[in-house]
Amino acid sequence: MAAAWPASAAAAETAVPDPAALALFESARELVEKGDWAAGCAKFEASLMVYAAPSTMLNLAKCYEHEGKLAKAWSAYKRSLVLNQETPGAERKSALETIAKEGITQIEPKLPRVKLTVVNPPPGLYITRNGQEVPAAMLGSVIPVDPGPQTIAVQAPGFRAIRTSFTATEGKTEQLSIKLEPERSDGASQGGGRIPVWAWVAAGGGVALGVAAAGFRIDQARVEGKQEALCEGDLENGCPPLSQYNPAEDNARKKRDFALFVGLGAGGVLALGAAVTGFVLGQKSPSRGASAGPVVVPWIGPNIAGAAIGSRFQ
Repeated sequence: MAAAWPASAAAAETAVPDPAALALFESARELVEKGDWAAGCAKFEASLMVYAAPSTMLNLAKCYEHEGKLAKAWSAYKRSLVLNQETPGAERKSALETIAKEGITQIEPKLPRVKLTVVNPPPGLYITRNGQEVPAAMLGSVIPVDPGPQTIAVQAPGFRAIRTSFTATEGKTEQLSIKLEPERSDGASQGGGRIPVWAWVAAGGGVALGVAAAGFRIDQARVEGKQEALCEGDLENGCPPLSQYNPAEDNARKKRDFALFVGLGAGGVLALGAAVTGFVLGQKSPSRGASAGPVVVPWIGPNIAGAAIGSRFQ
């Protein structure tokens, strides 16, 4: 998908006052104009990390359009309208707003969407789309998605897990209605057991911790990419004086990201190990008992993560 670069979105001198962000922006624009979208769009992302300018966000929206990621492009256009509220100069502000609204108008008819409903959703419902958790509050809402394969997984304690796939196509809304079926209750009479609830909770917690760990590792990689770009690949000797870039804050951020990646990753492995143990023991134990054992519930905040341990009776 080709994307034109309006002059108002391409020009950054007044909209990107940070020198490092401006240098990255101009380098990105040159690369894209030469046809090197991958490198150019990566520099636009780095520029946005240094300074969040609406013009940079608009160019990222064009990048997503070029990659066929319509939902991400639509979201970027929406975000640019928010950033544009602080743009100085009424004429430039109006021009950027027009570009964003035109982008939204062009994309919206082509956006693939999905509407997911769960009939009588039970407590403990856990839903993912392409491996990413879907908040229960999004059930029943029409959600834009990128074109391509989509996999929905739904599970809840005491119910059989359901996994379904479909291909999101442009301009089409996929409506999925899922009804969870209770697990068979005759397992004990046949000599089988029942997987305890805490094993499912531990499994979900392990996945959540793993996803969080991956997120911090990705953030670390982004910071490293930003420093490579700003320091021209010479991190050992420091950044060139003209870059006006102090890497101290980003170095601290990288160390924090790495520590959280290791800690959360280890917690995820332990939680998944506990879940596997629960699955194995559940198949060997009676389906009903006095206690389901310990429950490991992960919690993640903006600056810290951990886990709470309790018990649950069945």
